[in-house]
Amino acid sequence: NRQIQRMRNGIVGKVLDEFKAMRDTDADQYATFWEEFGKVLKEGLFQDRDNQETLLGLLRAASTNDDVALTSLDAYVDRMPPAQEAIYYMTGESRKKIAGSPHLEAFRAKGYEVLLLSDPVDEIWTQSVFEYKGKKLQSVGKGAVDLGTEAEKKEAEEKRQEQQKEYGALFDCLKEKLAEHVKEVRLSNRLTESAVCLVTDAYDMTPQVEKLMRAMGQDVPEVKRILEVNAAHPILERLHAIHAADASDARLEDYAALLYGQAALAEGGQLPDPAGFSKLVAKLMAQTLS
Repeated sequence: NRQIQRMRNGIVGKVLDEFKAMRDTDADQYATFWEEFGKVLKEGLFQDRDNQETLLGLLRAASTNDDVALTSLDAYVDRMPPAQEAIYYMTGESRKKIAGSPHLEAFRAKGYEVLLLSDPVDEIWTQSVFEYKGKKLQSVGKGAVDLGTEAEKKEAEEKRQEQQKEYGALFDCLKEKLAEHVKEVRLSNRLTESAVCLVTDAYDMTPQVEKLMRAMGQDVPEVKRILEVNAAHPILERLHAIHAADASDARLEDYAALLYGQAALAEGGQLPDPAGFSKLVAKLMAQTLS
């Protein structure tokens, strides 16, 4: 019924105008309102495309800019360095876990702020919102990462190609050892301190989406992810030396499993074989202490 539709649009518009007025005139009241009803408003980001831009303007999210306070997207954009091309975000189970993720290392090094999205609904709306005011929204946990100015990107690509030639055989070995769990082993542009991290391919489901779908009773096959490797880390340098000396060295399989387990634990994930991982850690400790 067209009259009901007009009434609906009018009521929704009036309510959103009230929210915007509260946001602009009473920040404390709006913060309290968002704490109570923010998750509901986020549902509108994928249910109400007509008002999506308005709802994005009302959005509040945790970020690496502040350990406590939430930020708006407008404030985020205002703080973006000139070389930053996208609004970066990461989803996960909790703000604390996301903030400690190795995926953020390169972004912190560049001074790029990352939104920390920990509500289950965040996994859904980020699949249908692709930009805000001309700035692309990009997950730091999915796909490839290419940061910096054009000159910095060119330099990084040249270095990556050199490292790929040097470490390619080792990566093939790790991929073979971890074939049950990963689809690819590749050099990382995300890591500056950690040895490894797990990355979801650009068009694959994140682990959080998998959990949501299983919780709804859907049969979801395990999605293999990408193991990204920091070639500058001492662990990888040592593994490279072991592999170069003897590609059949039995230690390579153990260390591949340890690296995968480390990457899974670092993001708050589940180990495929907790008992086996524990035995490998004990074995390594015994070798180190002997």
